[in-house]
Amino acid sequence: MFSLKNLFYLFKIRHWVKNLSIFLPIFVAQSFNENVIDEYIIHFLIFSIASSVVYLINNTYDYEKDIINKKLNYQIDISKKLFLYSLGFFIALILLFLISYFRKDLVILICGYLLLSLIYNLILKKIKYIDIFFLATFHLLRIYYGSIAFNIEISIYFLAFCLSVFFMVGSNKRLYEINNKFTNRPYKLNDKSKIEFLQLLFGAFSIISFLFYILASENAQLFHSQYLLLLNFILLVFIVLNFLYFQRKKEQDVVEFIYKNKLNLIFVVLFLFLFNFNSNFP
Repeated sequence: MFSLKNLFYLFKIRHWVKNLSIFLPIFVAQSFNENVIDEYIIHFLIFSIASSVVYLINNTYDYEKDIINKKLNYQIDISKKLFLYSLGFFIALILLFLISYFRKDLVILICGYLLLSLIYNLILKKIKYIDIFFLATFHLLRIYYGSIAFNIEISIYFLAFCLSVFFMVGSNKRLYEINNKFTNRPYKLNDKSKIEFLQLLFGAFSIISFLFYILASENAQLFHSQYLLLLNFILLVFIVLNFLYFQRKKEQDVVEFIYKNKLNLIFVVLFLFLFNFNSNFP
């Protein structure tokens, strides 16, 4: 039976947590403004709805393969597929129409995100390693959206740090699929060691690029205590190593890892708190 619960699964509402990254430019630039919280909520909903349209189209398109790889408790026949494709197209049109009244400069960005996601689902995700690059790019687009929406310039070192983290997360997604023998991906078991190497490589890049970010002369004035920066750096190393260790051990999907690994969540919150405190320290 195809219920509202199944529709929520297709929209992947749980994955909206990823869209919190649109606020990273605000966090890094220390430009939070309590007078425009309604705008923050609107921008979060805009990107979340756009991403849900992408998930809906992707899950509908991949249904035949997903029913083999995952335990799905619903069925999608031809008529339901047409309905879901039409629903996704209709929501996308309404969203773009509403954005054009709110912020016309964001229409092209959201439209580009939707089109690139469609091309990715139809073609690019079938190409080894290219698919990981675009997975990371989609995450980076969230941050870029935040920088445009909130008119904040982002450091190239910070973008490099974020891209490295997203490459690490994207590599983990493919490892999870290999370990669980997903049939709708181009990777085989003998690709596992290569992807594990990529994951370690980009984990190291994320640590190095963060170090470059906090040491860059243009960012020096943002922080008040070198000792807190050092603690931040140590926390980041722990977070990355903890992520790599537990993902190898438990082979979780990254969203499940976010929700279930309380220790890592605590250290991420502590990392963000110290980073913010050090930027606002009197």
